[in-house]
Formats: sequence, C-alpha cells, structure tokens
Amino acid sequence: MKIIMKKEQQKKKEKKQERQTESSTSKEKIIHFGLTDSIFNWDGLLHRLMGDEDFAKEIVDDFLKQIPDNLIAVKKALNKKDLLLVQREAHIIKGASGNVGALALQEIAEQIEIAGEEKDLVKAGSFVAKLDIHLEILKNKLTQPKG
Repeated sequence: MKIIMKKEQQKKKEKKQERQTESSTSKEKIIHFGLTDSIFNWDGLLHRLMGDEDFAKEIVDDFLKQIPDNLIAVKKALNKKDLLLVQREAHIIKGASGNVGALALQEIAEQIEIAGEEKDLVKAGSFVAKLDIHLEILKNKLTQPKG
C-alpha cells in the first residue's frame, strides 16, 4: 500500500514538473504582436485559423464574453473551499485561454490548477486575483486600436 502511494506521489510530482517545464517553454514560443505579445498571441490564433481574421475576431469576442463567467465560477469554488471544483474551473479557463492565445491567462489558470492539486487555497486565491487583473489588461489591450 505504501509503495502504491509513493508511486502516485511521484507521478504527481513528475506531472507538476512537466507542466512547469511546458509553461516556461511556451514563453519562448510567443510570437510578438505589438503591445500584446506576452498577453495575447494573435499570430498564433490566426495561424490555427488559417489566416481567417474575421473568424479570429469572432472567437476572441466569444471568449471575452464567456471568460468572466468562468472567473466567477472559480471564485465561487474558492469560497466554498471546493478544491476539485477550483481545479476543474481553472482547467476550463486554462484550456479556453490557450485555445484563443491568451497566454498570460493560460499560465495563471495553470497555477491555480496546481495550487488546487497542492490543496493550497490561499495560493489559489492569490492567483485568482492575478487572473482578474490580467483579464482586464487583456480586454484593454484587445480593444486598443492597432497602429
């Protein structure tokens, strides 16, 4: 029984290290786009959508409409001290953010997910506050005229 538990702990530790390595290497892959380079990867989104700017704008608009609800959900999970729900909601935010190219939100959501795995609600809460701030930064950057 102890051997099985140690193996599970080792797997979790390796998984966490992989995530940290992946998130640090993703920073190197950022394609610069004006003022939004490390916050939003517009070129990456366009590449995934084969250059369809109209569709990219539609996806970003939908993302910006949905993500506040996801943020509310993770805050409610934190208030309930429901670690599994915190992890699940953070995972949803991480995935959606990654899909659209909201790199900063993706990385912060990943940290919330990790904090949930570590059963650290205080740490998760501090990252939720950062997520809130970075969402506002993202909204401001995306609504600024390019020029």
